Amino acid sequence: MVLLQVDRLKKSFADRTLFSDVSFEIRTGERVGLIGVNGGGKTTLMRILMGKEPYDSGTFGMPQGTKLSYVEQIPKLEKDTDLYSFTLEAFRPLLDLEAEEERIVQKLEQGDANRDRLIERQAAVVETLSREGGATFRALTRSALLGLGFSEEDLARSVTSFSGGQISKAMLARAILSRADLLLLDEPTNNLDITAIRWLTDYLKQFKGAVLVVSHDRAFLDDTVTRMLELQHGRIRGTEGNYTRYMELKMDARELERKIYLRKQKEIRRIEGIIEQQKRWNQERNYITIASKQKQIDRIKEDMVEPERDEKSIVFRFPTPAPTGNEVIVLNELGMQYGTKRVFSGLNTMIRAGQCVCMIGPNGCGKTTLLKILTGGERQTEGTFKIGAGVRIGYFAQNTYDLNDANTVIEELDRAFPHIERNTLRGYLGMFLFKNDDIDKRIGSLSGGEKARIRLLKLVLSGANVLLLDEPTNHLDIASAEMLESALEKFSGTVLIVTHDRYMVKRLADRVILMTENGLVEQQDETEDLFVRIVERKIEKPKQPGKTESDNTFLRRRENKQRRAKAKQELQRIERMIEQNEAAKKETEQQLTQAQTGNDFRQMQQLYETISSLDAREAELYELLEKAEAALSELETEEDV
Repeated sequence: MVLLQVDRLKKSFADRTLFSDVSFEIRTGERVGLIGVNGGGKTTLMRILMGKEPYDSGTFGMPQGTKLSYVEQIPKLEKDTDLYSFTLEAFRPLLDLEAEEERIVQKLEQGDANRDRLIERQAAVVETLSREGGATFRALTRSALLGLGFSEEDLARSVTSFSGGQISKAMLARAILSRADLLLLDEPTNNLDITAIRWLTDYLKQFKGAVLVVSHDRAFLDDTVTRMLELQHGRIRGTEGNYTRYMELKMDARELERKIYLRKQKEIRRIEGIIEQQKRWNQERNYITIASKQKQIDRIKEDMVEPERDEKSIVFRFPTPAPTGNEVIVLNELGMQYGTKRVFSGLNTMIRAGQCVCMIGPNGCGKTTLLKILTGGERQTEGTFKIGAGVRIGYFAQNTYDLNDANTVIEELDRAFPHIERNTLRGYLGMFLFKNDDIDKRIGSLSGGEKARIRLLKLVLSGANVLLLDEPTNHLDIASAEMLESALEKFSGTVLIVTHDRYMVKRLADRVILMTENGLVEQQDETEDLFVRIVERKIEKPKQPGKTESDNTFLRRRENKQRRAKAKQELQRIERMIEQNEAAKKETEQQLTQAQTGNDFRQMQQLYETISSLDAREAELYELLEKAEAALSELETEEDV
């Protein structure tokens, strides 16, 4: 059954068209992922479907009686109440029936004259409550909140006393318990820890209705969705399958489009050569042939579609960092307590130069607090830590408190890096997709993704050799997250990342550490699933600083990373040579056309020989490219194994 039908939807703002001709449908039981660049219109589309945003043209519709539930990326509270009561609102019809039954009982006890009618109504209410889950909805609510990481004590707390991330979780709980036919979820994993993501994943897999989820969490999309949509260049496209399958099909389709486009370009050049040849004879029959061939070119051009380009994403790399001592960060029985509340204790570990360490753990276990202690923003209450020689820390905080909302974009960088010329800063901002008037926008008016890009740029310009990153991909679109991963992969300094992004962990981590209130637990099995490790693994006695079992793993992984980097560089070198060869061939073909026009047969012969040589070189380079791609694929397969 089709639950949602969208047909040629269009939305424009004063200065640009956000999207147009957007058409798709969602059926009962489907879990559909929606991806696209930041600012591409995903959230606007969701708000249109909920009736919260006007649109220009097109239609969308649902069968009568379809119930929607929407979880916004930035939550808004309507009123204050305790967490448990707030979430119970998902079952408002059942709560109303319970209240009605209670009123009926009171009237019967008071001897109401309409006793028979009241008894009849009471029986109907009780039957409805029994059928609709009146005996279980409170237990379901409690289970959902605990599954999302709240404690028993949290249930009685005022909902306004929670952080933005916790309010998002409460709204998520209410939405998924509301018995909606269609769930609209906008970045639901942004503020969830791995335990809560697992709970949400399991819930959505058994959900009987349909789901449309906007997300940049690639692992979550792989685990959850059955179909993918991408909003790109103002239009929408999609395929069956999860995120990985969609990207495979997209790359295959793009390669096919590219080959067809190049083949048609080659055919046009061939026909244009015939036309030039016919023009030299300057006979009437030659002009008949020329007209026929020109019509042939026009027909080919009518059907030609230039392959779609990816929308722009940030392009950057970290500068080569200054060296540090081998022992970069050492924790010794580190602990933190706020009043009577113990956040963590007994943290022991050593992070060595060049390591990329990913730290995972449930919300509230103190991961962000640990980073603040290491950067001097907090002071521990137990134990000690040591920062090694030559260390210069760059910190990417999870929030945006390190930006001044009153500054313009260019002012923010000017004041942070007064020694860098403004024109140079403009160039860097362009690399991070801030161009023209964008640099004069106030920080306070920027989206979460735009603020994240500013903070990333400040990190790049800081010259740090040790990076502490707290959920760095939270507000980045997938393309930007992958660019960040690529930059970190090439970074030769030391990195400590707090993240729940399993794609990032798999790609970058030399070590994975599970943080708990009682200590740190090193990952021992590289193939062990993060969900299993954080939810089911028993906490072992924390180890003292010193040489750990993970050191050999780190050395082996660093060696593999270096081999992969060399293989990628070789692949890029060959690709550049192919581009140079193609450019030389194109230039020679242009010279040949000029020689043909001037009937310079001697030069034509030389140019033909040059083209033949370039053709032979092209074949050699593509053979080298195939070998380089195979070598890189083998190294990446070894890493996965």
